[in-house]
Amino acid sequence: MSIATIQQQLSTPPGFAKAVKSTSSTLVAGLISLAAAVFCLGMNTFQLGSASDWNWRLIERYFLTADVIEFTGSRSGRAEIWRFLYVYAPIVLIPLGIILLIVHFSTRSRNGRTLFEDFQSRGWVGRQRYTGMKAQNGRAQVEVVFISHPSIPDETFDATVQQYSAWVASLDKKSLKKTIAAVTKAGALTGLSAAVLSPELPAAITVATVRGSSEFAAVVPPGPDGKSKYRVLEIKE
Repeated sequence: MSIATIQQQLSTPPGFAKAVKSTSSTLVAGLISLAAAVFCLGMNTFQLGSASDWNWRLIERYFLTADVIEFTGSRSGRAEIWRFLYVYAPIVLIPLGIILLIVHFSTRSRNGRTLFEDFQSRGWVGRQRYTGMKAQNGRAQVEVVFISHPSIPDETFDATVQQYSAWVASLDKKSLKKTIAAVTKAGALTGLSAAVLSPELPAAITVATVRGSSEFAAVVPPGPDGKSKYRVLEIKE
């Protein structure tokens, strides 16, 4: 598959929606809220079941009562706080998760159309090349890549990546950790211009964490107003 082929696929709204994988922060937040609520409900049930010898009448009766279980020992205060969260957090998290999912699905079509228009007006498809760095994204470590730009010849881009990767490989552990922290803080998880890392790097090159397993990724840089952020999108294989 070539960049020209992918560009052709992305030239229409249906093709764009089919070829590009975009994660909505609203959807993720909604799912996390519901998952956290399920966890709290499970812990509440487990605590009540353990304390009542799994008497389901008592579990049902005291399910929304935080102080029904008495904790003792040096960690009793902390246990009571967690108990309070297990009981009452789902009351907030479940409606919040449902609202976020409703917002996501009700605005998905409009957001997708806006993303397609932004890509058509200022976006491009570039090649992903590993830099030798891994950024922390939650509990996972994700490879940091350079993404090419149509204005930069492939030979120049490959040479830039090779030179930067060699520099990364020459760093000791302390310097590498410091560099990765700086890259992550600058915005590598979402995307940023390589010039932010070093004025010697071409500004047209994008730095981001790797998107999917494809050689290519779609990049939508911030708009002229500077209010939006980089969007680096996975290309489905």
